[in-house]
Amino acid sequence: MNKTSAKNRSAKEASNLTSKNVSYTPPVQLNTNVKFEVLPTPVKSASDKKEYKVIRLENGLTACLIADEAPLSDLSEDESDDESIEFEESEEDSEEDSICGMNDEDEDDECKKPPAAEQKMAAAGLCIGVGSFSDPKSVPGMAHFLEHMVFMGSEKFPVENDFDSFISKRGGSDNASTDCEVTTFYFECFEKHFYTALDKFAQFFIAPLMKRSSITREREAIDSEFQMALPSDTYRKEQLLVSFARSDCPVNSFTWGNLITLKENISEEDLYKGVHEFRKRHYSAHRMTLAIQARLPMDVLQSYVLDCFGNVPTNNLPPDDFKQFSDVFATPAFTKMYYVQPSNELTQLELTWALPSLLHKYKSKPHQYVSWLLGDEGKGSLLSYLRKKVWALSMSTGNGESGSEHNSMYALFSVIEMVFSYINMLKELGPQQRIYNEVKTIEDTSFKFSTEETAVDFVEDLCEAMHFYPPEDYITGSELYFEYDSEAIKTVLLSLIPEKMNVVILCNNLPAGLSYDKTEKWFGTKYTEKEIPAEWLEKWKNIKPLAEFSIPPPNPFLTEDFTILEEDENHPDYPEKVLSTELVELWYRKDQKFKLPIAFYYLYLITPVSQESPFTQTMMDFFVNLLQIQLIEEAYPAQVAQLSYAFKTNDKGITLKVSGYNEKLHVLIELITKHLVNFNSSLTEDMFVAVKDKLTKYYYNCLLKPNTLSKDIRLNVLVDSYYTMVDKYNSISSITFENMKQFAQNFVSKLYIKVLVQGNVQKEVAVNVVNNFITTLNCQAIGAESYPKFRVIQIPKGESLCKVESFNRNDCNSIVTNYYQSGPFSIRDSVIIEIILLIIQEPLFDTLRTKEQLGYHVYCSIRETYGILGFTITVNAQATKNSTQYVDSRIEKFIKQASDLLVNMSAKSFEETKRDLIKMKQCTDVHLKEEVNRNWSEIIDDDYIFDRLKQEIKAIEQLKSSEVKKWWEKHSFCGNRNNCRKLSV
Repeated sequence: MNKTSAKNRSAKEASNLTSKNVSYTPPVQLNTNVKFEVLPTPVKSASDKKEYKVIRLENGLTACLIADEAPLSDLSEDESDDESIEFEESEEDSEEDSICGMNDEDEDDECKKPPAAEQKMAAAGLCIGVGSFSDPKSVPGMAHFLEHMVFMGSEKFPVENDFDSFISKRGGSDNASTDCEVTTFYFECFEKHFYTALDKFAQFFIAPLMKRSSITREREAIDSEFQMALPSDTYRKEQLLVSFARSDCPVNSFTWGNLITLKENISEEDLYKGVHEFRKRHYSAHRMTLAIQARLPMDVLQSYVLDCFGNVPTNNLPPDDFKQFSDVFATPAFTKMYYVQPSNELTQLELTWALPSLLHKYKSKPHQYVSWLLGDEGKGSLLSYLRKKVWALSMSTGNGESGSEHNSMYALFSVIEMVFSYINMLKELGPQQRIYNEVKTIEDTSFKFSTEETAVDFVEDLCEAMHFYPPEDYITGSELYFEYDSEAIKTVLLSLIPEKMNVVILCNNLPAGLSYDKTEKWFGTKYTEKEIPAEWLEKWKNIKPLAEFSIPPPNPFLTEDFTILEEDENHPDYPEKVLSTELVELWYRKDQKFKLPIAFYYLYLITPVSQESPFTQTMMDFFVNLLQIQLIEEAYPAQVAQLSYAFKTNDKGITLKVSGYNEKLHVLIELITKHLVNFNSSLTEDMFVAVKDKLTKYYYNCLLKPNTLSKDIRLNVLVDSYYTMVDKYNSISSITFENMKQFAQNFVSKLYIKVLVQGNVQKEVAVNVVNNFITTLNCQAIGAESYPKFRVIQIPKGESLCKVESFNRNDCNSIVTNYYQSGPFSIRDSVIIEIILLIIQEPLFDTLRTKEQLGYHVYCSIRETYGILGFTITVNAQATKNSTQYVDSRIEKFIKQASDLLVNMSAKSFEETKRDLIKMKQCTDVHLKEEVNRNWSEIIDDDYIFDRLKQEIKAIEQLKSSEVKKWWEKHSFCGNRNNCRKLSV
């Protein structure tokens, strides 16, 4: 499957930073008598201050050790194991592309990350060279099932939830994923607990228990995961596509697993034996790669690896050989045209070619060169032409697929013609070294000045890369272009021919005479197939390049000056207001920490029309989408040059975020401003109609997602003048072309503008850029009386229920969110809620997800909704298994259990929980964008509490356990039920 996660929790906290010169004492006596060899050191970025070492243990396991700068010293693990749980909400990824600029699911006013201090996390990732392609034919989903099972205790640490509990108590998170040929496990935690975490982690691969009693629960979890994926058109397309492969190859398989493959088609005894045999065959040390990162001396990291992983068993058996399946899509079924009924409302064309493996060409990356040109959106590009014809609004290209989306069927065949017209132009021109060198320069520069990833993300990516590249290229292999290979580029281009192409058309309205007469086995996708007429193939093969097509010219946005500004004395800790008028406020802070040639310009265009009606809210969405399309041809070269911009509709107006290398950001802002002012001169009725159709479908598709609908309903109940997707869907049909022209004119005429500028930019430059922006807009101030304000409704005492039937009758997924309202925001109450959620998060997950199997996603979250505090407990369930009433009752039963945890918590445990919460708030910003986004949140929410961290830490230090218990009694149904305010959606 495509990276199916076994867990879905996240945390980004760290432990105490101490002097690098203090001596280090390991937590236990380590066994370092393990033989190993040293391999070449990976090439790293000039901006990367970490130290690397690669070793291969005598059992065959390869490890990359990463010693971060400023090593720690005080790492004694003498703390108790009392509860101190990370609580951050986990959000499932959206498979479908969201429409540009939309903010339908963001809750910027509800969840804020606190300011950070100098803290970091330690992390480890382990990747095994086996995945779903190795599933036994009789047990689809075995690799995924095993990934789940190894978490269920080990001989050394037999408690089933031991690792999850330990990691969560120490501010961390863990996760895993199963891909086609690899399986990856990773975690992060406070650094002072890193050794013990590694020891527990290693036991997954040394002696996991995988008891019979765990099988029932985990296959239910597998099935819940599959049920949540069923409505996804992305997964439905993928499963259909693999069914066109040769029947004798592992590509043509069902990799998810569900109750059919893991229960109905196999006995529990056979499944028990099979999963153990699969582990012994494939989970061998010589097929494992490990990456660990911490602020520890290199010799300490090495000793950890030798001690913890030296005993991972190895069988030295070769992995399954898939080389014989190189032509898996050389089948009559693949080279046909398929009409597929989507789960969502859309019309989409997808063209797919099955290329041979190009991993051995990673130094030249010929497929990425071709993808770069096919995906170009500037002047003379394929997409630019399709947009002008209003045949497509968006397109994606890559080494897997390409697609275009539009609002009608008639243009799809013309689109295919134009795709081959452009491909034939590339073939006629041949490989262009100028283009290759430009791409290489861009990627070299990006690598040189790359921002640091979080440790857990980095080790996850690195341990996977270690399977595909030699040690010296572990980091650079997937990133850089090393050598120009014109013959390889020609080979890729020559592979893109009509005869070897698969065509998938997703549509709800079939052409006359066709019906969805076939059903895919696993996802139940309805489709029909059609032979591609020979005359079409011949026409596509021989079509001439259009005169309008051309390859990209030299990029004018490429940065040439990467100078880092000198540091200032008395540098402020937080942004300062450097410009303030009735029209604009500008906050500014120069970066002196990360020292990269990048800057961020964030602008909030606040308008009084934002709250007028669903009609005006929808108009803002509409305006943003049209503006993005108008901009793309001229602004695309800036994006290629690593300058980015993004519009988003917000509650009070529209935000514009511009960032990247600082030298030419002002040029991009000037271009955007020009389009804002001249919007109506570029607006066409054809594009208006096309975007209106796409936006209508987008609103409808959002309503099909239980998570989105639930959040929308909750906020609609709580917030006065909050307009839902239903409101917008019902409003958009009445918007006319003239309405849009009038709105665009009115929008830029009266505003209040908030701006934050941070990074490698002088104050004078920031002020000039903002003043030029204001001058070009030539707008008036809205006045204080017109400034948008939001009012939150107080929920009545007791229980309130809002139950809504899903819009998608074919989706069995349901969601229950219980919201418990507190009152007006205060630092004290916010940290009380955080303390409580730290305590209950892991028991919540263990009880409702692991033991009761109510749903795949179970989490709790603090909520600040326009100044009103509360918290939620959410369970994603399947209606076919449990009713929403039952899920709600189980949540309330857990609330009672949580009361016991709080009441019986010892003073020592409470103080340790406080200390852990403080550590979580001291997580360092890994890159400048984190700091910028945090400051921006303070500005756009009108809070301006830039020192929130200091205030919260002070409040935590003063907090008493009696205050927490008293708060809980008041705001949960375990105390006085008449005082609690609960909304269940």
